[in-house]
Formats: sequence, C-alpha cells, structure tokens
Amino acid sequence: MARAAKRSAPVEAVRPYLEGVAKNLADKLYGPNGPPWGTKLTQIEDLLLEIRAFLSEEMLAQLLARQAAGSASAALCPGCQRPIACPDRNPRILQTRAGEAEWSEPEGYCPKCRQAFFPSGAKPGDRHQ
Repeated sequence: MARAAKRSAPVEAVRPYLEGVAKNLADKLYGPNGPPWGTKLTQIEDLLLEIRAFLSEEMLAQLLARQAAGSASAALCPGCQRPIACPDRNPRILQTRAGEAEWSEPEGYCPKCRQAFFPSGAKPGDRHQ
C-alpha cells in the first residue's frame, strides 16, 4: 500500500494506533470481506472523506475546548500590569482548513485602565509548533 513520504513525529508516534482504528472502522463499515463487489471507488472515497471531515472537526473541537479550559483565570492588565481576574469567557468562531472551530477565550476588564482585554499565553505574532 502506498505511504506518504514523511509524517510528523506526533503522527508517527500514534501510527500503530491509527492503523488499528482504520482496520476497526473498515470492519464496522463493510465487514471482514470488505465492500461488496461492484461498489464504486468514488463511493468508498466519498465515505472516507466524510469520516475524515467528521474526525477533524471533532478533534479540533475537543482540543480547542481543552486548551481554553487550561487557560489562566487571572492575567495581568496589558496597560497597568496589575493582576486582573478573568471570570468571563468570550466565544470565538473561526473557519479553519479542518472545518469550523469554536472555543471560549478568557475575557478580563481592568477598572483602573477601563479596558477590556483577552489574555493569552503568547504575544501577537508568536507561532507555536
């Protein structure tokens, strides 16, 4: 079977698990003998693309929810650098290559500076890999 030339280290680390999941899904979808004779390749491909889209959207939603839940409930005001509680959440929706992404970001308000802000761990322009 054809393989991609190179995969990232995180994907390679879970490759055996993904191979098992693929085998399990193939069995659940078509049974141990595979698709019935005469099933068109485009029908199989359409089903796999639909599964891939669902898996991408579901994982994206779960990972963004976990990331948002782990964000700080307190931060420093960007103006006066005083500690400010961030009890409120601001919903965000963004269209991504993997589908629509939705999460909640912490939101703070500094009464001294009279400024609302959305604290984050990284500064604007930072890229994490």
